[in-house]
Amino acid sequence: MRAFIDGFQLIRIESDVYIHDIQLENNEVNWLKNEEFNQFFSTKVPIRLHLDDQIVINHQSYPLEIGIITLTTAFDTMFRYDGPLGCQYEKNKTTFTLFTPVAKDVKVVLDGVEHDMTYEKPVWKTAIQGDHEGKPYHYRVRLVDTYRDVTDPYADASGHDNRTYVIDWNKTFPVTPGPARIKRHVDAVIYEGHVRDLSINLDVPSKGLFEGLVEKSGLLGGSVLSYVKKLGMTHLQLLPVFDFEGVDDHDKTALYNWGYNPSRFFSVEGWYSADPDDPYARINSFKTVINEAHRIGLGINMDVVFNHVYQFRTFPYDHLVPGYFYRHDARHKMTDASFCGNDIETRRYMVRRLIIDNLLHWVHRFQIDGFRFDLMGLMDLETMTMIETRLRDVNPTIMLYGEGWNMQTEVPYRQRSNMANQAQMPGYAFFNDHFRHAIKGELHGPGLGYAMGNRHLSHAAMQSLLGSPNLFTSPGQSINYVECHDNLTFYDKMLLGCGYENPTFKTCQDFANHLIAIAQGIPFYHAGQEVYRSKKGVENSYDSPDAINQIHWKPKDPAVKKLKQLLRIRKAHKVYHQTDYAQKATIERQGDNLCYTLENGREILIHHLKPGQGLERIALDQGRLIFASQKALVEDNVLIVDQPGVYIIQIIKGRK
Repeated sequence: MRAFIDGFQLIRIESDVYIHDIQLENNEVNWLKNEEFNQFFSTKVPIRLHLDDQIVINHQSYPLEIGIITLTTAFDTMFRYDGPLGCQYEKNKTTFTLFTPVAKDVKVVLDGVEHDMTYEKPVWKTAIQGDHEGKPYHYRVRLVDTYRDVTDPYADASGHDNRTYVIDWNKTFPVTPGPARIKRHVDAVIYEGHVRDLSINLDVPSKGLFEGLVEKSGLLGGSVLSYVKKLGMTHLQLLPVFDFEGVDDHDKTALYNWGYNPSRFFSVEGWYSADPDDPYARINSFKTVINEAHRIGLGINMDVVFNHVYQFRTFPYDHLVPGYFYRHDARHKMTDASFCGNDIETRRYMVRRLIIDNLLHWVHRFQIDGFRFDLMGLMDLETMTMIETRLRDVNPTIMLYGEGWNMQTEVPYRQRSNMANQAQMPGYAFFNDHFRHAIKGELHGPGLGYAMGNRHLSHAAMQSLLGSPNLFTSPGQSINYVECHDNLTFYDKMLLGCGYENPTFKTCQDFANHLIAIAQGIPFYHAGQEVYRSKKGVENSYDSPDAINQIHWKPKDPAVKKLKQLLRIRKAHKVYHQTDYAQKATIERQGDNLCYTLENGREILIHHLKPGQGLERIALDQGRLIFASQKALVEDNVLIVDQPGVYIIQIIKGRK
């Protein structure tokens, strides 16, 4: 027999034994109904959630457990808190505050010593006198009749034995101001990389670590960060750097993971730190990366995961407010739309607050320049709107974007943060899978894309180059890409589609890379994409070894020079940075090719897009060739080309 609190005045008994007597201290309990194996009872007055832990049934005492009350709107409305949470360090005292309105007792264990906490609806608090900097802490929480050691969900410093620590943030490195902020999303060019992947195959001392991004490489002729900046990127998007599971912080080669296994949202991951036992070392290592990036004018965007946690049974929230943190269906069963075993219920007040607090933490403490939201379509619109409002109050030009897939979830269709609802999210950009499909081809199958010569996708490519006006309210909402950390790289996709390696593959990939650069919207490149990165055909390399995920850098490859040249052209010409669809951008078919024209009061840029092999002659019309994807010959005011690619002719208005 088990007893659960399902409402403020509702108790559920799991048993078919006849109940002739039921007692709850300082309350009156009455039979309500029976349903299958459950018997329901109502109480005269509300149950005291932080006190009532036993119920007497047929003269025998049973634990009174937390039931589905935490899933109710009434609970979410009743227990809201806007004060400080976590630990607040001061030289003469440290204050601990924990949200758990259903706990019967909470103690903070500071450096091995227990301290009682006091309930002040809906949180437990205590202030411990003295200087406690550098001491480990956690909580001991009793929900019913058993104490459990629980980590603070707001813990912002992890260290030895994966414990959480009290630290003095004033002793961490200061963060230098961010680079000159972009005025519009369309001015950005994003480069996505995994901290370990970026340096593990380089000649730097700190391979695979934060410091490996700032150390000089002889191969690159500088640091990873300087390479990314010189390539023409404005922002480096890092795969998760918050504290995640699935790796060994000390034996760095034992396990590999992308990091989409959230463990502690506010702490820095130790796998990337040379000294993971020292919480200051973790924080300062990451700050070193940010400082160097900002010094050279490069923004740092963080990949954040608020759709699931790695293990809901070990994540602290369920030991504080059971069920509250996770999404459930109409039958009170946990959902799994993320395919990771759980979904975070972003619509609940204190969950939403944790998400916003976390993002503000990274912005205030680390001067993060933007956020990429993993599986953003599982989050609700109200949360995303509040995120944008709060973050833009701090940084009006912060970049916000994510995966806006329409995934099946308990959130009503019109309240989902997906591409279909993009009109309600004008401040967010979305990974444009239509662009990817048009240029790259089928996601999982062998079907080839426009960049590989599939002229049947010409119309889709035309829409994509214009910024997908069929999908979005403005071009600034379209993140144009053909590969990212997930799914096959472009090069591996060509291998899958053709079944063998072809000498033209590099030409096709150059074409795709260049189409991204000239399209309206936000260009996005996967690290190593510019040098034909391959993962040996592994589509989902989230836990594959370095042999699969490492980048084989080729900084002197002609393809790198070409992409640099084209991104300089993009930066210099405002016609590539259009913020609405009313501006002059047209595209039309010309035989097997496409002609993409951009125009303003000063100039006309005509892009001849050639998807196939074969000799062609293109009239310059008094213009001049300013870019050619592959070798081209200009003779008698005629451009002669025979390779697939982008060929740009500039005409200055008023010049004869």
